[in-house]
Amino acid sequence: MYEEEITVKMGRGKIEIKRIENTSNRQVTFSKRRNGLLKKANELAILCDAQVGVIIFSCTGKMFEFCSSPLNLRYLIDKYQKHVSVQGEDFGARHQMMYEIARMKEENDKLELFIRQYLGKDLTSLTLNDTINIEKQLESSIEKVRNRKEELLNQQLSNLRRKEHILEDQNNYLYRMMPNEQQMMTVDQKPGSSAMMDLFGDVYQQDGASDQFPAYRLQPMQPNLQQVSFLSHGLQL
Repeated sequence: MYEEEITVKMGRGKIEIKRIENTSNRQVTFSKRRNGLLKKANELAILCDAQVGVIIFSCTGKMFEFCSSPLNLRYLIDKYQKHVSVQGEDFGARHQMMYEIARMKEENDKLELFIRQYLGKDLTSLTLNDTINIEKQLESSIEKVRNRKEELLNQQLSNLRRKEHILEDQNNYLYRMMPNEQQMMTVDQKPGSSAMMDLFGDVYQQDGASDQFPAYRLQPMQPNLQQVSFLSHGLQL
């Protein structure tokens, strides 16, 4: 602390404002200026309809007070404390909010830097240990991704197998529901089988040969073809 020297211009000259060393003079000056201060406070309250309260303690510890009518000093003190408390709470809330904003911004900047580094960007600020740690983290992440991919593939395979069983069951059910005539048509109809024999029995049994067709004599439609001999070729028309 320091004493600020102030010069006040009075009617008879300038007076330097500083502590009065003489005790008697200091007491006289205190009484005069105290009365003047209280008078000015009363005038301010009357002229401006203000709520004014003044508390003064002398150097000897004696208290002097003033309160504008019709209020009392206790009311003004309580009002002052409430006002200061509200302002203090608002200031504390604003300060806490600004602190949280700054902290979140710092965290966001760090996360953005980490993301860029994981993508292979802004690596100039990294040390050898930092690069090793990032490499380990990336390898661990790749392993987790591969495990998840295998899990999804196994799920898809299981779903396909389940669908296959469902379709097979439906197919068997539909086959059992088919009429007997349609089921008989699924019998193997190869030449020589019983079904084929029933259909083409006459052809197979003709001339006593089951594996040869009957000989047919071909007659040419054109007259000029009858004069040509095909004996040399073993054919007879």
